[in-house]
Amino acid sequence: MWRSPEPLSGETMTKSLIGLCLLAALAGPVSAAPKFVDITLDFAGDCTFGTVNGDGGPGRFPSVYRPSGLKDYPFHLVRRWFDHDDLTVVNFECTLTDAVATADKQWHFKGPARYASIFPAASVEVAGIANNHSHDYLQAGFDDTLANFKKAHVPTFYQNTPYITTIKGVQVVLIADCTVVGENTTVIDGAPARVIGQIKRYKKPGNIVIVFMHWGSELDKMPRPWQQDLGHRFVDAGADAVIAAHPHVVQGIEYYHGKYIAYSLGNFAFGGNSHAKYPETFILRLQSKVTDGKPGPLSAAVIPCLTTSTGTAVNNYQPQALYGNDGDRVLRLVLDRSRALNYGVSSLTSLTKKTKP
Repeated sequence: MWRSPEPLSGETMTKSLIGLCLLAALAGPVSAAPKFVDITLDFAGDCTFGTVNGDGGPGRFPSVYRPSGLKDYPFHLVRRWFDHDDLTVVNFECTLTDAVATADKQWHFKGPARYASIFPAASVEVAGIANNHSHDYLQAGFDDTLANFKKAHVPTFYQNTPYITTIKGVQVVLIADCTVVGENTTVIDGAPARVIGQIKRYKKPGNIVIVFMHWGSELDKMPRPWQQDLGHRFVDAGADAVIAAHPHVVQGIEYYHGKYIAYSLGNFAFGGNSHAKYPETFILRLQSKVTDGKPGPLSAAVIPCLTTSTGTAVNNYQPQALYGNDGDRVLRLVLDRSRALNYGVSSLTSLTKKTKP
């Protein structure tokens, strides 16, 4: 027959508590489980919203955007990706200005100030404007572009002016530069020193520094040797990744000394051409697993896309993600162009491997 235990005396209870405390002290402090969070950064290529040499007529971006009724129209079909990252960054190869005086060059891109609101409407947080069209309307046009983005609460970064933010307790620094003048003339003088100087200035233990370059020659399927050399030098100086655009076609990706170098993301929502001759593109997703506030190495994945969603070569300036076999085709293109590089990747994770949800 079960009998209830005798109640402990005060002295016995005190001795028991002391014993438990001694055991706890001998066991040492209880270690808290490590805290893990992911930082997700998305990068897309060249975007242009506006007229081309003043032409905004049929087939051009303004005539397509205006009747769409969608403020986020250029990014509407890929917004689901941008909504679920920590930072979306694109290269804006255009101006937002009313200026009329133009630079002495063949092509001039500009849109009205209100186009700056497209970016926050589509969860695109940052615009890079270090490229060969940022001064199409001279310094006045560039200054207007900066001011209009600022009014729309869209940060920008460009030559000698990085973007610095903190994400989940980790500092992220974006550095930009351009080696292209005119339409397709490459001038690398000055760029290496500028970029390497900024990398060394801003890189420190526990932060993430990414370089976004505008370089190379149009329609080149492979980066030139000088680009590969620069990419490697940027990593050697401390960059955690190097990303680039300008050739209007995708190029390969290297994994050099544990860091990714994407030589060209290609066009994205690009209003400079009414026909998409080379529509293959991708969103590059970089992720870092942060453990107790310390970021780990960046991993890379791609979201294969086309620059147009018409199903034809007609450009409607609205990129779409590709799923299944269509996405695999773009992934193979990137991998094929990667294998020819000294440190080219042999595999990449596609985030659209399955059929469209």
